[in-house]
Amino acid sequence: MDIREFLREGLVGVLEKLGHAFAGANWIALVVAFLVPILIISARNEIRNRRLRDIQDFITAYPATDQPQKGDAADRNPSLEFVVSKYTSSVRLSAKDYLRLSNASASKRIEEFIRSAYRFGSHGDGQIFIASIGLIILTYYGFSNLMAVLAAGFETPKVACPSGTSANACCAANVFYSKILIVGSLAFAGAFLAALGIFVRSLAVFDVSAYTVLRQSFEMLASILIVIFLFSAFADPTKPFETLIVGGPAARDPCAEISWVWLALAPVLGLLPQSSTRFLLVRMRSIVSWIKLDDDRFNGVTRIVPLDVIDGIDYWTRFRLEECGIADVQNLATYNPILLHIETPYTIYRSIDWVAQAQLCHIVGLDRFLLLRELNIKSIFDLERAIDYQTGKTSTNIGFSSPDEFDAILAGILFAPTRTMRDVGTISGVRPLIMKKDPATGATSWQPVDVDTYCVWARELISSDDKRTKICVEHIMSWISDDLHVRRLRRIWQEMSDSLGERSARLDNPATKTTVGDAAASTDSQGSGTRTPAKESSAKTSEEPVL
Repeated sequence: MDIREFLREGLVGVLEKLGHAFAGANWIALVVAFLVPILIISARNEIRNRRLRDIQDFITAYPATDQPQKGDAADRNPSLEFVVSKYTSSVRLSAKDYLRLSNASASKRIEEFIRSAYRFGSHGDGQIFIASIGLIILTYYGFSNLMAVLAAGFETPKVACPSGTSANACCAANVFYSKILIVGSLAFAGAFLAALGIFVRSLAVFDVSAYTVLRQSFEMLASILIVIFLFSAFADPTKPFETLIVGGPAARDPCAEISWVWLALAPVLGLLPQSSTRFLLVRMRSIVSWIKLDDDRFNGVTRIVPLDVIDGIDYWTRFRLEECGIADVQNLATYNPILLHIETPYTIYRSIDWVAQAQLCHIVGLDRFLLLRELNIKSIFDLERAIDYQTGKTSTNIGFSSPDEFDAILAGILFAPTRTMRDVGTISGVRPLIMKKDPATGATSWQPVDVDTYCVWARELISSDDKRTKICVEHIMSWISDDLHVRRLRRIWQEMSDSLGERSARLDNPATKTTVGDAAASTDSQGSGTRTPAKESSAKTSEEPVL
């Protein structure tokens, strides 16, 4: 036989086999299996391009955020550069394009990245699709078996038993395998929905990568296998209760239908990734003595602070922020406000306001935060300005700094004992030490006291005179406002303020504006070369810095 004929017949044979294989394929499951990764990749590209447009609009509206600041080591705002890098790092440009854009503005660079990223099938898309091969296989066989199970009504195959024959003796040969298929298909349904939810949340924060797809494929497979193993070990969870009621051990019936408990439990265990293994580990820790246990004495005083305490965040907004990984106030306090604006439907001003509130709440605690808010101090910068606000020249007689009286007022809140402090002292048994002086002998000694007495002693210690109080309170403010996330927010605040201009600092005073009569008098005096007092006053006012 000629080699060409052999190759031709071999190729035809391969094609015939593929045709027979695809003829019996479940086309619905096949379409779903390929559609999932394609939709994920398409949504990822669309989200990236849309958010790059939002970043471009932000730079256009606030150009100072993209300008090098005098005296700063950073060339541009690192917070903005990080956001831009997050959405452009996976976009590949040619060496020629990189060289051409090296000195271009951020807006032009983003425009080039958008043009390059709009094409479907880039290098990053190919990596994600290759990583999705396991997900495609799991989805295809999972949906094929699930559709078959639904068509059979969750019933196992049965055979007719001759008269006088026990049910166990005439069971179908593959009855246990059929049960495993039913339980595994239900577990797949739950695991598939859980994977879709994680993919959607990852898309919301632009966190879909080849690793994300591989991880979800592995977790789906692990959830299905663990549910099958648990079913094999505990096929009928209600059997122990039936044994107690009947009063004796009952034999396992292999031909019995699947328990309703597993019909409900299998998709739930699949829906919660690693739920079964985590449950077993948590239960085992309280039984096995050699496993290191957690110190749960302070669970009551170490609860997370919910996002609802922030003014402007309601129940539904809280769930939207949780999609970005912001679960509590600490997460919000350390979040990049520019990134929050880009990845959520909320404006930049709202994002900055929320982050500033969260930083104050995170630093001083929930109790003091709520008290300060009633004094019209609701953000970290409000507290900073109230304690030590260095201003320019103003029209008041206050001077260049905030009034010292406010330092004493706010010290009364910052040094106030809270219920959390009292509970920590009670649970731990810690009694702070203070120095006391004996009035009779003049000798000093250290004495352990409760939290309330300690806070009063600390407040009295810094109140020897007004000047000392001011120094101590401003010292507290200097360290609580020096966190990196506070400094980041302060720079964004300053640069956006620079973009708004000096005219946005305060409203114009109508009394300083030139009236119509003054303007007419000024016009009459122009011929003689003189300048009216009204004109001089107006010119002088315009030369003063506007705050």
